[in-house]
Amino acid sequence: MITHRQDIDGLRAVAVIFVILYHCGFDRILPGGFIGVDIFFVISGFLITKIILAEASDGRFSIGNFYSRRAKRILPAVIAMYAVVMAVSYFTMLPDESLRVFKSVTSSALFASNAYFYLTTGYFDDSAEFNPVLHTWSLSVEEQFYVIFPLIVMAASRYGRRATGIAIAGLFAASIIASIIAVPINRSAAFYLVQYRAWELLVGSLIAAPALTKFADMRINNALSAIGALAIGFSALLLSKTSEFPGLMALPATAGTALIIWAGPGTLVSRLLSLRVATSIGLISYSLYLWHWPIWVFSNQYGAWEHGWQLVPVALSFVVAYFSWRFIETPFRTMRYRPLVSVAAGAASIASVAMLAFVGQLAADQMKDDNKLVERVAEFADYDPSKAFRSGKCFLTSNDGIEKYDRDTCLVLSNNQQNIALIGDSHAAHLYPGLKTLPGTNVLQANASGCRPTLEAEGEERCLELMNYVFKEFLPSHKVDVLVLAGRWTEDDVKLIRKTVDYLSPFAKKIVVFGPVAEYKSSLPRLLAHSLYEKQPFHAADHLAPRQRIGVEIHDALAGSGAMYISTYKTMCNPDCIVWTKSGDPVQFDYGHFTADGSRLLISKVKQDLTVQR
Repeated sequence: MITHRQDIDGLRAVAVIFVILYHCGFDRILPGGFIGVDIFFVISGFLITKIILAEASDGRFSIGNFYSRRAKRILPAVIAMYAVVMAVSYFTMLPDESLRVFKSVTSSALFASNAYFYLTTGYFDDSAEFNPVLHTWSLSVEEQFYVIFPLIVMAASRYGRRATGIAIAGLFAASIIASIIAVPINRSAAFYLVQYRAWELLVGSLIAAPALTKFADMRINNALSAIGALAIGFSALLLSKTSEFPGLMALPATAGTALIIWAGPGTLVSRLLSLRVATSIGLISYSLYLWHWPIWVFSNQYGAWEHGWQLVPVALSFVVAYFSWRFIETPFRTMRYRPLVSVAAGAASIASVAMLAFVGQLAADQMKDDNKLVERVAEFADYDPSKAFRSGKCFLTSNDGIEKYDRDTCLVLSNNQQNIALIGDSHAAHLYPGLKTLPGTNVLQANASGCRPTLEAEGEERCLELMNYVFKEFLPSHKVDVLVLAGRWTEDDVKLIRKTVDYLSPFAKKIVVFGPVAEYKSSLPRLLAHSLYEKQPFHAADHLAPRQRIGVEIHDALAGSGAMYISTYKTMCNPDCIVWTKSGDPVQFDYGHFTADGSRLLISKVKQDLTVQR
C-alpha cells in the first residue's frame, strides 16, 4: 500500500494555481504559470510508478486493475465536463466555433486531443482562447504514456531492480534528447506530442525507482527541497510563452518537483505544502484543472475580464470543482466493481461521448450552411496578417530573432520617391499596407511585436536590438522624409514620447505619431458575427476598451514638438466607429489590428498628413 503524502497534495495545489493564474488573466504576474502542467506530470509519473513497482514486487500487478483505477479516477469528472461544454457551446457559440468544439471533444474523448491540437492549432495561438477543451491535451499525453509504460516496467521488473532502473533511465534519455532536438525545429510538436513529453513523467518514475533512496541527513533533504522550490518559483516567474519550451527550459521545474518529492516528508518545504489550505486545494485539483478553463472561455466570449474581475470566474471554478470532486470524483473512485466492469463502463462512456460529439458536428455543419454570411465574417478571426505585415522579414514576431530582420529589403532609401520610415510594434506593422498605397512613396519598415518605438524602450532582446539600430545607427546617417511612430501605447510611453521625438527630429523632415486604435474587448469579427447571427444591431461603443485617454495624454505631451499627432481613434470613430470596409469585411481582425483593407481605409483618411514637400 502506498502511503498517502500530504505534501504531494500541496504540490498539486501549487501546480493547479499556477495554471489558473496563467490562464485567467494573471499571466503578467506569473508568465511561466503553464509549468503547472509539468509539475502534474512529475507527480503522476512518481505515484503511478510507485504503485506499479509495489504491486509487481508482490506479484499482484494486473493490467486490468491498473486501467480500472485509471478509468474510475479520470473518466467520471471529465465526461461530465464534456457534456456541459458541448451543451453550452451549441447554444452560445457561433456555428464554426461549435464545430471546432465538437471535433475537439471527439479527439479528447479518444485521448488523442494532443495530436489533434498539434495538427490544428498552437497552444499559445490567439485562436486557442475560444477552445474550452484545449487543456485536455495533457490528459491525452498521460493516457497515451500509460498505455505502454506499465507494460515496459512490468516486463523489466522480472529481471530485477537494476533492469527496471535501466529501462526507465533509457526511456527518459531517449525522450528528453528528442525533446531538446524538436523544440527549435517544431515547437508545437515538442509541446503536444507524448514522445517529447514522456521524459517529464519519467522524471517522477526515476525517483520512484527503489534504487534511488533519499538521504538520511535531514539537512541535505531540507536543502534539496529548498532548491527544488526555488527552481519551480524561478521557472514560473522567468519563463513565458516566447521561451524555447519545453526542452531544457522545462528541466528546472520538473527537477525541482522531483527534488521536493524525493526529499520526502519532514522538510520545511514539505511542511508548508502540507498545510490544510494547500492540501484542500490539492484534493480538488483534478476537477479544478478540468473546469477552470471552460468557465474562463465561456465567460470571456464577449469581452475579457479585467481590473481584478478575473477573480469572478476563478472563484466560480473553485465552487464547481468542489461539487465535481464531492459528488462525481469521490463516489465513482470509491465504488467497488470488478476491473472488467469498470473498464467496460469507461469504454462505453467514452464511446457515448464520441458519438454525441459526432452528432454535434453534423448539427454545427448544418448551422454553418444556413449562416454563410455569419461564417464569412467570423472567418476573419483567423485572418493571417503575415503577408500584409511582412512578418519574419520586416516585422519580427515573438518567434523571430533579430537575425531574421532583412535590412537590405526593409531599410532601402529611394532617390526619387518620398521615404516614409515606419517604426514600432504590430500596431505600426498594420499600417504598412495603407502606407504602401500612397503614390510616389517608398516605405521603410522596422517593426517587432511588443516593441513600442521609444528611447529607453523595454522589451525582449530582438526589440531592443532593432530599436537601438534604427535610432542610434540607421536614422542618424539616413535622413527620411517622414518618420511614422506607432505602437500599442501605454501610460509609461507618455513620458517617453516627447523625449523620443525631440531626439529624432534632426533625422526626418516630418515626424508623425499615430495614437491608439479603437480596441474591442473581444475579437471584432466575432462580435460582428454574433451580432449578425443574433440579428441584432452592432453598437461599437458597447464593446470598446477604454484606451482613449492615453491618446489624449500623448497628444498633449507632443504639444510644441513640431510632430504631427494623428488620432487613429477619432479618424475611425467620429462619432460611430467604422467596422466594415467598402467590400463588407471587418476593418480589424482581432481586438484592434487592421486588416490590409482596413489599413488602406485608415491611411486614405489621413494621407494629407503623411506628405512633405521635397
